[in-house]
Amino acid sequence: MPGVSALVCTYAGDDADYLAEALQSLRAQTRPPDEIVIVEDGPVTPAIAETIEHFQRTSEIPVNRTAHDENRGHGAARATAVSTATHELIAIQDADDISVPERIERSLLKLTETGADLVGGYIEEFESDIGEPHAVRTVPCEQHAIEQMAPLRNPINHTTVLARRDAILAAGSYRAVGQMEDYELWARMLTRNDTLVNVPVVLAKVRAGEAMYHRRGGLEHMKEEARLQRHFAEIGFVSRPRAAVNFVVRSVPKLVPSRLRGWLYRTFFRE
Repeated sequence: MPGVSALVCTYAGDDADYLAEALQSLRAQTRPPDEIVIVEDGPVTPAIAETIEHFQRTSEIPVNRTAHDENRGHGAARATAVSTATHELIAIQDADDISVPERIERSLLKLTETGADLVGGYIEEFESDIGEPHAVRTVPCEQHAIEQMAPLRNPINHTTVLARRDAILAAGSYRAVGQMEDYELWARMLTRNDTLVNVPVVLAKVRAGEAMYHRRGGLEHMKEEARLQRHFAEIGFVSRPRAAVNFVVRSVPKLVPSRLRGWLYRTFFRE
């Protein structure tokens, strides 16, 4: 069976307790990763440093730790993680999310059965109590349905991804494109005819309260959206008219108050 490198990127703005829970969820997998790559994107807080050091001391899973001298953003940190990984498969773990115990086992089975280049799954969203979820973000599972959804909305829940490292690198890996580095990468993979599939089960528990919806708004986020849609048109992922429509449709939630934005995302921007 191919080896799995779990990739965790963190920075000074993360919560150390949430990071500890994220790392522990990898340690508790029914099929644990063969290594955990931790990338510190710039200097981190003493609490985060202690969390990582404690995990290194106590984890039976090898930890491969690297750091950037300065904060370079999500895309650059994840590109470093991919290049640092030493195994054939990579599992993405966000620093404040929790993988369900069977996550890697289920994804590895699907990847083996289908020969896919990338496997994702559903996420369950909660605000403060993991036992009280308020939503599930489902995504299409078959390649053709993913291709249909992808031009308008991200068809992959990032923190559930298990992918072939060579496929990620062949597509150009992660790039610095604001907060949408994952969506942009999936677009490039789809234009290469890589195979992306999802399993119809929850693979991760995700913190998704008002703070998250607040971060998704504002003019800067609209500028990122404009850059993303322009890029999609340049690489032939969407036509220029479709890119213009996408920009308008996807920009509406960014202009409204965060509480209403959360309702719009939960109601209209999920499968």
